[in-house]
Parts: sequence; structure tokens; C-alpha cells
Amino acid sequence: MKHKSLLNGIEYALVSRMNAKLGGLALSLLAGLAIIFGSNSATCAESDISFMRFVKTANDEGHVDTAIQTYRHPSGVEVALIGAVHIGDKDYYVALNQRFTSYDAVLYEMIKDAEVDPSELSGGGHPISQMQLGMKSLLGLEFQLEGIDYSVKNLVHADLDPATFSKLQGEKGESFFTLALQSFFQEKRMMASGKLQGFDGIGLLMALASGDREHTMKWMFAQQLNELESMMAGMDQGVDGKGSVILRGRNEKAFEVLDEVILQGKKRIGIFYGAGHMPDMGKRLMLKGFQRSREEWLVAWDLTRD
Repeated sequence: MKHKSLLNGIEYALVSRMNAKLGGLALSLLAGLAIIFGSNSATCAESDISFMRFVKTANDEGHVDTAIQTYRHPSGVEVALIGAVHIGDKDYYVALNQRFTSYDAVLYEMIKDAEVDPSELSGGGHPISQMQLGMKSLLGLEFQLEGIDYSVKNLVHADLDPATFSKLQGEKGESFFTLALQSFFQEKRMMASGKLQGFDGIGLLMALASGDREHTMKWMFAQQLNELESMMAGMDQGVDGKGSVILRGRNEKAFEVLDEVILQGKKRIGIFYGAGHMPDMGKRLMLKGFQRSREEWLVAWDLTRD
């Protein structure tokens, strides 16, 4: 069966949180936030290498940025870890499309069968796809599947197919319920230690009623990034403590494809995945002898008032 969605770990992390905080309203709206960031909000604590950040520039203005962290091997091969948000400014996706032309290959995430054209997934009937489109309209942003040109020849699918994904989750005993439960306990531990502040449900309701709803909601959601970083750290332990399929299992597949394109002689390679995948990917690259060589940032959400 064709899976028409971009699945990521934080989707699971926030769903339980939303339901506890605001009931049905949160389940609709903050699930959208989870899908926007996917497993995109993460920092590697060991090396302080970030892949997403929120920068406040004024009282209610700022920007959400995603990183391109580039690693170089002594053989001359360069691999750029390109973080992504699934819903962002139109100019953000224009910039990414332009950047992709500079790579010999760009490996991208999407749980789908090999024969499925990514352009067919936009606006599909899957509930997650529908929620992504709803959040796009609510926040006045662009949907990744509409903004990224997946037809270019150097884009290479580097993710699990739905059947394999389901099989691996079954073998680990991993499911929506188990991941959501992990998220719930992680949140409780963080709140008890003072590392996490509860989401302001009343503020969300006021944002929905605001005369400047798009900006107000984007501002509120952008400030949740630091919390999402910490939530993701607890999510990736997996049921068995050895990592989740939703993150590390898919990273393993991406690196199998990376090895293939390197054997094909590709020297300049990008990996376009949710930033929550990137700390683990950075470690994998360093184990292969790569060293981080440079860092760049792209503005994904411009929160400047008109």
C-alpha cells in the first residue's frame, strides 16, 4: 500500500502532548506543528552542532533557520547534511532548489514505494497529508512537496518503503502508541526537572482569534523549538533502548544509499532530511572518517511583520 506522507518522529512526540493539553483542538493544531517540524528540531549535545534555530530579533519578530552542515572526507568526498521543515516560506524552497543544483546527488527522505512520484503525494487523501495542507493554509506557508522540485535527476530517494518500515517497527514492537507513551513520560520527566514549560493552551486559542492570526501562530509555534529538541532526544531511544525505526532505522537506509552513490563516483552529495535525523547522521559520517568543514544557515520562516 502506498504511504502518502512524510513521517517523522516528533509527530509521535507531540500528539500525546497536544491531546493532554488542549484536547481535540490541540490534537488538530499541534499535530500540525509536529508535522511542520517533523523530527526536524534537534541539537547534538555532545558537539553543540545545531540543525535548527529560532532567532528573536524584536518583541514579536524573528526567524526560524535550518542548517547545512558540510562534512569532508580525506578522499575529497563532501557530504552536506541539509535540514528541512515540511512547511516553510516560498523563498526557502526556492533557495533549496537552487542549492540542490550544486550537488552531484541529493538524497531525500520520504516513506514511499520506489515507483511513487513525490509530486503525486501533494494533496493526497492521507490524514497526515491533509493536516499538512491545513497547517499550510493556517500559517500562510508553502508545503514542501509543492515547493521542492523532485523531478530533477540528481534527487535520489533514500528512505524506507512502507512495507519495510512497518516490518521493522513490528520486529521492534514499535508503534504509534509506544512512541507516544515514550513522549509522554519524557515530557513529565522534563517538566518535573524544570527543563520544560507547559504549552500555553489559552495563548493558542487567542492566537486563533487574533486579527493577525498567521503571524501570531507562527510566532507561538516557532518558540516551541527548544522544547521539541529535548522531546526528540527522549524519542529516539526506541522500545528496546537501541534506537527507533522512525529515526535510526531510516538513517541506516539513507547511509546504504549514500555508500552506493559514493561508489558511483559522486563527490559532492547532499542529504535532505529532517534535522532530528542529523545528529546521528553526523556521528555516522565521522565514523567513516569525515570531518565537519563548514556551516551555513537558511531562513525557513521569516517572522518579520509586513
